[in-house]
Amino acid sequence: MSLLTTEERSFLLNDAPFLEGLEKKLISDLIAISNVATYPKDGLVTQIGDFTTDFILVISGLLRVNACSSSGKQITFLLVKPGEPYNMLSPYLDTPRFLEAVAMEKTRCLWTRGTEYREFVENNPPLASKMMTAIGSALDGANSRILDLMEKNVEERIMRVLSTLHAKFGSPLRFTSHEIADIAGTTTATVLRSMAHLRDLNIIETERGIIWIKDSEALSDTEFGNFRI
Repeated sequence: MSLLTTEERSFLLNDAPFLEGLEKKLISDLIAISNVATYPKDGLVTQIGDFTTDFILVISGLLRVNACSSSGKQITFLLVKPGEPYNMLSPYLDTPRFLEAVAMEKTRCLWTRGTEYREFVENNPPLASKMMTAIGSALDGANSRILDLMEKNVEERIMRVLSTLHAKFGSPLRFTSHEIADIAGTTTATVLRSMAHLRDLNIIETERGIIWIKDSEALSDTEFGNFRI
């Protein structure tokens, strides 16, 4: 039995983006087969090599999902905010993942065992439709980021990251230069130089760990479509 607060239950029933448009009974039934997990800031939700087949939906807080190589290099490819899913495909896969998910702040998640989630989706086709929409968006976003890495210089990629984060979280952005570097696939030093240039152009203002977007149009670049973060 899940241990949700009244406010959390109301959020899932009425305001969670991934569940938007689904019947409240369907959402209530999903809650009934799930549990709630709480993670402290910097707590690991999943680690590289985990054989985790469970479905996770963020209720509050924020998850950072990194793809990591055996050499220790990593790139942040997903930031999961309240009402968004993580590990959506793992219930259908039979292999360990090369991903890690870390709580960027205290985070609470709805956690559904993979076998129960698969059966639930089979019996509730509208949820399967939601999953297909999310998967399609993720694939388009991944392709967009690959094209960015192939065709755009580092400062252009950093500007794309800032634009994408601004669209998702608004302003100010509470991300460090190191976190921006992990998303853009570059170094912290390069981000610091690019941010200084963007400040000179009056496109952003910054202080430690905070970025104000002053000219969002100057950051906008949809040549390869919108990428998802």
